[in-house]
Amino acid sequence: MQAPMELEKLRTGGDESTRASSHTSSGSTLSYQHLSFSVSTKKGSKVLLDDVSVDIKAGELLAIMGPSGAGKSTLLDLMAFRKQPAEGGRASLNGKQLDRSSMHKISCFVEQEDALLGVLTVRESIQYALRLHLPLLPRRQVNDRVERVITALGLQSCANQRIGTPIQRGISGGQKRRVTAACAMVTFPRILFLDEVTSGLDSTSAREVMSSIRSLAIAEGIIVIASIHQPSLETLTQFTKVMFLAEGKMCFHGEVGELDGFFERWGRPVGRFTNPADHAMNFLNTDFSQEKAGHNDVAIAEFREQYLAQSKGRANGADFPPPPGSKGASTTSLVHESETIKAGKAGVLGTLFWNTMVLAERSVKNYMRNLLAYGVRAGMYGGMGFMLATIWIRLGLSDSTINDRLSVHFYSVAFLAFMSVAGIPEFLEERSVYYRETKNGLYTTLPFVLANTLITIPFLFLCTVLFTVICYWAIGLHPGAPAFFRFLGFLFLALFAAESQVVVVASLIPIFVAALAITAFLNGFWMSVGGYFIKARSLPRFWFYSFHYMDFQKYAFELLTNSDLRGLTFTCDTLVNGTCACAYPTSAPPEACTVSGEDVLRYLEIGHISYSKWAGIIISIIAIFRIALYISLKIRSK
Repeated sequence: MQAPMELEKLRTGGDESTRASSHTSSGSTLSYQHLSFSVSTKKGSKVLLDDVSVDIKAGELLAIMGPSGAGKSTLLDLMAFRKQPAEGGRASLNGKQLDRSSMHKISCFVEQEDALLGVLTVRESIQYALRLHLPLLPRRQVNDRVERVITALGLQSCANQRIGTPIQRGISGGQKRRVTAACAMVTFPRILFLDEVTSGLDSTSAREVMSSIRSLAIAEGIIVIASIHQPSLETLTQFTKVMFLAEGKMCFHGEVGELDGFFERWGRPVGRFTNPADHAMNFLNTDFSQEKAGHNDVAIAEFREQYLAQSKGRANGADFPPPPGSKGASTTSLVHESETIKAGKAGVLGTLFWNTMVLAERSVKNYMRNLLAYGVRAGMYGGMGFMLATIWIRLGLSDSTINDRLSVHFYSVAFLAFMSVAGIPEFLEERSVYYRETKNGLYTTLPFVLANTLITIPFLFLCTVLFTVICYWAIGLHPGAPAFFRFLGFLFLALFAAESQVVVVASLIPIFVAALAITAFLNGFWMSVGGYFIKARSLPRFWFYSFHYMDFQKYAFELLTNSDLRGLTFTCDTLVNGTCACAYPTSAPPEACTVSGEDVLRYLEIGHISYSKWAGIIISIIAIFRIALYISLKIRSK
C-alpha cells in the first residue's frame, strides 16, 4: 500500500512540474454542444445520450467514465462523427463548425483492439503510418518525426523489435497499445480519440501508456478524449479532466483534482485510501445494488443535481481553486506541424499513386517476412507439384493416358484453387489494419485494393512457377517451350481468380472459419458445374446457361486441356477382332490406329475455343472480383 503522502500527491494531481492545466492561455478549443443520440426499439425510442455539452482545450486530456451502458462509447463515436448526433448537436473548433469530413482531417481514433502487422518492427509501423499520411514528406523529416514520437512514448527499447505474430513472440501488450497510439500521434492530429485504451492492461502498463500519451499531447497541444474503464489512481491523474456519465446523462465534468472537493462539498467525502473514480462509481453503478430501482435512480439524480448546483456556483464566481503550475499549451509546434503537413501533402492523383506505392512496399515486406502469407503456400504448391509428378509420371502418348491427362489438368486447376484459402488469415490481418488506417484518413480504399492486386501477382506467379517446373516435364505433358509457358500462364490466371475470390469472401466475412467454409463451398460448386464430372451439355439448363459460363475453373481447365492435346497424336492400344478401337472417336484411317488430340477435344466439345478469348474471360472475372472487393471494403468501412 502506498504511503498517505504519496496518495495525497496523486489525488491532487502530482508534482507541480508535471501537471497540465485546462486553464490554457493559448491553443485550440474544441466545443461540443447538446450532443444527444437515441435508437428505435420495439417499445419506442430509447435515449442513449442526453444533451451533453463540453469544451476541451489544446493539451488537455479528458477521461470519459461511467458504468456499462452509460453512453461512453456512444459519446466518443458522436464526438468523432462516427455517429450522427440528433438535431441540435454540433461541434466546433475555435468557433468554426465541424462536420464529418473536417473532423476526419484533424483527428485520429485509436480503437480498443491493436490492429498492427505482426512482422513489422515498431519503428517501421510508425514510419508507414506517417508516410501514408504525408507521402511527399522527405525521408529525413519522416525519420525525425518518428524518432520524436518513439522517444515521447517511451518505445526506444523496442523500436527495432517486431510487433509479433502467432508463431513469433513480439512486444508486450502495453507496448502494442503505445505503438497503436504512436501510429495515430505521429501524424500530430489536433484531436486524438482513445477507445478503452488501457483495456486488458495491468495497472502499471496502463499508467505508462497514459503517461506517454499525456507527455506528447501536452508538448504538441493535442486534444485527447478517452473512454476509460476502472483506472487506477496513478492512471487517473494522467488526465487533466474527467467526465462521468450515467444513463446517458453527464453527472460530472471538471478537473481531476476537483473530485475530492466535489465530494467534500456534497457531504460524501472520499476516503483517505480510496480512488476518487471508484468512489464516484459507487454512486453511478447500480447494476449490483441491493436497493430498489427507484432508489438507484434517485442516487444518480442526486449526483447530477449536486454537480449542476456546484457548477452554477462556480459560474457565479465561486470557482474551484485552479491547480498550481498552470501553463498554456504552446501553439508553436502546431503552427510548425501545419506547415509540414502542407509540404507533405500531394494532389489527388499524386496521393493515389504514392499511397499505392507505400502500401505495396509494406505488403512486400509483410509477405517476405510472414511465413503464413506465401511461405506455407509455396511449400503446399511445391508439395502438390511433387505429388502429381510422382503419381502421373511419364504418361506417354497411349490413348489410355488421355483421361489421366484430363485429370492432371482438372486437379491442377481445382485443387490449387482450393489452396487459395491459405491466404485468408493474412488478408484478415491486413483488413483490420486497413479499417484502422482508412478511418483515420491515412488513405482510401482504392490504393489498398490496387496495392493488394499488384503485390499478389508476383508472389502468386512464383508459386505457380514452382508447381509447374516440378511437375510439367515429369508428367510428360505437351513438349516444347510454347506449351509450357501457356500452361504456366493459364494456370496462373486461374489461381489469381481463385485468390481474388478469397479476398472478396474474407472482406465480407471477417471470421476465418466462416470465410474458409464459404470459400470451400464456392470452389466445390465451381468444380461441379465446370463440365469435367459431367459433360457441359448434360447439365440441367439452369446450371448450364448461368453458373457454367461464370466458372473461372471451366475456362482454365479448357485452356490447359487444349494447350496440351492440340497437335498430339495418341496410339490406340486396344485391338478387337483385328480392328483398331480407340478410347475416343477418331478421324484417322483404320490402318493408322491413332486418335488425335483434336479428336478428343471435339468429342469433349471444347475444341473450338480461342486462347485469347478464354484468357480474356478469366481476366474479366478477376476484374469483377477486384471491383467487388473494392465495393465490399468501401461499404463496410462506412
